[in-house]
Amino acid sequence: MKSKQHKRRNSGFTLIEIMVVVLIVGLLIGTVGPNIWNALFSSQAKVAGNQIRLFHTTLDQYKLEVYRFPDSLDDLTEPNPTTGHPFLKVIPLDPWNNEYDYEKDSEGNPFITCYGADGEPGGENENQDITSETVLGQ
Repeated sequence: MKSKQHKRRNSGFTLIEIMVVVLIVGLLIGTVGPNIWNALFSSQAKVAGNQIRLFHTTLDQYKLEVYRFPDSLDDLTEPNPTTGHPFLKVIPLDPWNNEYDYEKDSEGNPFITCYGADGEPGGENENQDITSETVLGQ
């Protein structure tokens, strides 16, 4: 009879064991968490840079067909005069769900800007602007 009571008593976890597991999980999250967070924002910046490169490739194709750069990115969704198909089906948003800023410089060349996570000009880290200049080295 004593053995049945003894088995029940040892069948669960002690408070110390639970606290040790919680401590270990907390330490893992504290050391690995920031690296995962930084990798996430780094990959979003790379996606924005790749989209800006693709925009410029499409803008170059547009110029070859129409002999000028478009007045806005929305013009890329209009039918191509030669093929009747649009250059792009939709204009994608940046990785933070903001629209890209499209401008032309004084010579009529396109310049595209992604304002980062905050959607505002300037900033550092995940809020840093990503531009045609930084991506293409113009």
